[in-house]
Amino acid sequence: MGEGLVALFIDYENLLRSVQEQFNGPVQWYKILKVAERWGRVVIRRAYADWSAYGQYQKELSALGIELIHVGGRSKNAADIRLTIDAVNLVAAGELPLTHIILATGDSDFTELAHYLHGRGKIVIGLGVRGCSGASLIAACDEFVYYDDLLEETSPQFVRGEREIDRYIRALAPKVRMTANPHRPWVILNFYKLMRQNPGLSLKALEEKLIEHYQARHPEVPLSIVKEVIHQLFHTYCFEFTPPGREGPQWWDRVVSLKEEIHSGGDLLKHCDLGLLRILSRNLGEPIKPSVAAELLYGRGDDLRLLQYIQDLINKLGPH
Repeated sequence: MGEGLVALFIDYENLLRSVQEQFNGPVQWYKILKVAERWGRVVIRRAYADWSAYGQYQKELSALGIELIHVGGRSKNAADIRLTIDAVNLVAAGELPLTHIILATGDSDFTELAHYLHGRGKIVIGLGVRGCSGASLIAACDEFVYYDDLLEETSPQFVRGEREIDRYIRALAPKVRMTANPHRPWVILNFYKLMRQNPGLSLKALEEKLIEHYQARHPEVPLSIVKEVIHQLFHTYCFEFTPPGREGPQWWDRVVSLKEEIHSGGDLLKHCDLGLLRILSRNLGEPIKPSVAAELLYGRGDDLRLLQYIQDLINKLGPH
């Protein structure tokens, strides 16, 4: 990962239609987010569209931490205008020391925006489909990434047009946010230490402390991963809350403790892994492959001991 501070702006309809025309399949948003992370920490990630027309796609994007900016109205350029205004205002305000702006679109109407951002000292990256991206936009960007090239990666986990891991992430998306990242297990182990050192705090307070820890000591770890870990632990029932019933403050504002059976960081990690695999088993519609699950949970699928560990957890789930 680079050391920059990145903003990702997605022209949703343009990218969706271009991918459907060229590949007759869904957009692999996970790949686009991973591309953005090449240049640094993605602190702004927004997708612009009339979301009333794309309700079935919202959960997948939200699971990746992408903010959905709703733009109503009948004008086909409404989302383009809103995206342009937001990008200009963000740079003009100067509140964030952004280094890179990624425009995920092939629409040449954004050429002038690219020139403006470039003139304000930002590195402008374009991302679009080959054959569907305007020449003027491509020329105006410091670099242009073709979505087509993201599909040509070769790996044992790839199938034609889509990685298997992307399907696993999509299967989890209705319930929990998930990004395949090797930092995930270490974040969970650090969260366990933090809980033991700070008893009696709410989950919200613990999340804030964990974010502060990573900002101060491990700035190379995306904060999106840190937040995802808390979300995963919550949805895999790793916690007990006080008070325990439905009455009282919101769950995230209640004092939190670990389940009785969790006595170590390793226990917490295993409990979360098993919970995620259980959700995956219900939603995937096919047997879980240990190598893909290992890449999903640990960012790698080539360690024999890790594969055996994942297989043992899958066996605990029982028959598919």
